Amino acid sequence: MKKPVVMKNPAVLKKPASNKAVASKAKASTRKSFARSARAPIELKGLKGFIVNLERRADRWKRVSNMLKKQTPWMDFVQFKASDGSENPIPASEIAEVWSTEHNLNYGDYFMWVHDAPGTEEDGTMWKWVADTPDEDDEQWLFKQESDEDFLYIRDAPMFQTAPIRRAIAEDKKTGQKLSLRIELKKKAERLRMSGGERGCAHSHLRLWRIAAERTEHTLVLEDDVHLTFECSNGRGKSDGNNFTNRLALAMKVAPSDFDVLYLGWSGWRGGRHYRWEQCEYPTTRTIIRKAEYVWTTVAYVISPAGAKKLLKQAAPMDQPVDNFMAWEASQGRLKSFVVLDGADDDATWAGGIVDQFNFQGDTNIEKSDGGVQGDDARDFAVE
Repeated sequence: MKKPVVMKNPAVLKKPASNKAVASKAKASTRKSFARSARAPIELKGLKGFIVNLERRADRWKRVSNMLKKQTPWMDFVQFKASDGSENPIPASEIAEVWSTEHNLNYGDYFMWVHDAPGTEEDGTMWKWVADTPDEDDEQWLFKQESDEDFLYIRDAPMFQTAPIRRAIAEDKKTGQKLSLRIELKKKAERLRMSGGERGCAHSHLRLWRIAAERTEHTLVLEDDVHLTFECSNGRGKSDGNNFTNRLALAMKVAPSDFDVLYLGWSGWRGGRHYRWEQCEYPTTRTIIRKAEYVWTTVAYVISPAGAKKLLKQAAPMDQPVDNFMAWEASQGRLKSFVVLDGADDDATWAGGIVDQFNFQGDTNIEKSDGGVQGDDARDFAVE
């Protein structure tokens, strides 16, 4: 598991977007605009929504458009027909066909149990990902870590390099064989073939950035599995369209005038839970927005014209899945990105924001080439 995602409500889970249908020239193919009669808060005037939707997924368009008309009647939004590689080839000059995990290694969950057998050929060879550590009900392995607390990526990763080596013993319940193990962080990057869904998703966002770069106002990008009604973090009530509207307006009000991206749904490393950055905050706004260091998901975000131009400049071609690409640009200081907090999000929140994703693991058109959280096998995408 390279991109841990712990969303708000297991019944409404997801990650990147679906893949999309393309006009080779990167034109936005839209339908009628759904501007509603209710007034938008002054901070949201001129904010237009583009809903990324595969043309062959009319069911998803119906769900999301009905939800938005009900929950956010003020929103002016259009259908943006997503890039669909099965209908139109996606140019390799715009979206790479092969990508390297080199950048994602710096932030993803690449911690593994390796054999702790100094002086042997087996020493340092991988046994399992730490994310796949056997639990107490495992049928094959009796597993015991030396430390009092089990390794937890979202808590222990930032301190891993300076912390004592973590060791464990795994005993085969049937044979009695015992394995001595230790945790190491994978250092060697892999080259993976980007899945068709990943390339379609990335190309859809690239096309939208071209539109956003030409607009005078900020642009709201929503994928068609965005969901506005969900259980808030830590069980603190429910969120809905009113909360979304109020929190988004507040975020737009307090965000720096030169912001590039506001993530409305996110998981990963940000202010209050940084990985490699020193803690850096805007004290007066920390309950509303936090600086993004490296966060995943592109289900919903606001992008400025300047932010779109920055991403387009670096995407020549886009050489990673789109959420990794945007996250890396932020981590390198080239993109001024922030996460928007729901009122219930705090320092302990790993996945938060003012939106959720609908049926993330149950209905997705995107295979994750690095495995993701949906059980896809990275070995199927490995490039020799």
